[in-house]
Amino acid sequence: MSKKTNIMAVLFIVFSLVTLVGLTELQAKEKVICPVSGKEIKSVEDAPKYEYKGKTYYFCCDGCKEAFMKDPEKHLQADAHAHAHPEDAAYDPVCNMKVKKEEAAATHEYDGKTYYFCMEQCKEKFVQNPEKYIQKQKEQYTTCPVSGEKVRKSETAITHKYNGKTYYFCCENCKEKFVKDPGKYVKKDEGNNGNSCSHTENQSCCAAKKIKKD
Repeated sequence: MSKKTNIMAVLFIVFSLVTLVGLTELQAKEKVICPVSGKEIKSVEDAPKYEYKGKTYYFCCDGCKEAFMKDPEKHLQADAHAHAHPEDAAYDPVCNMKVKKEEAAATHEYDGKTYYFCMEQCKEKFVQNPEKYIQKQKEQYTTCPVSGEKVRKSETAITHKYNGKTYYFCCENCKEKFVKDPGKYVKKDEGNNGNSCSHTENQSCCAAKKIKKD
């Protein structure tokens, strides 16, 4: 093998290693979300996965994978709609699955509020002990002060501390906007409890979020 060939081989190996490290770091920074439940997946290596239209999707459990395989487009459209129209989406308080309000399998009125469920079984569990699941949901979730989207509290959540309070964000774009002008969003959050936002603003800050892994 010639000297030139050896040099080319070494350069190719170095380039491959650099590319691999870069991709690994990028993937580590991205939040991988189950397209069925909306839960964050901490380790894609251990998560069930399924390839659809050239893309690999990761799931929080085998049940979500099976549900996705039965009707991928249904879940992809529901998730995309939920990001663009957070006011039309809700979380099942029992299983935490994200559902479109108009397509919920069941609903239940409790203490003046409507709760939405992905299936009748979840509704039945909720009816038996509403306060248990309401408290659980309050502890696990909060609201992004920028987009108004519901955010799950976790060790890997995107956060920023301001005036002694920790704020949680649905994406890095929202955090950047908050850091630039926290007063603007703190006032809005205090005024409406973080349950609504500008439709245009929500689309611009969250439409680019990656909910799947290539």
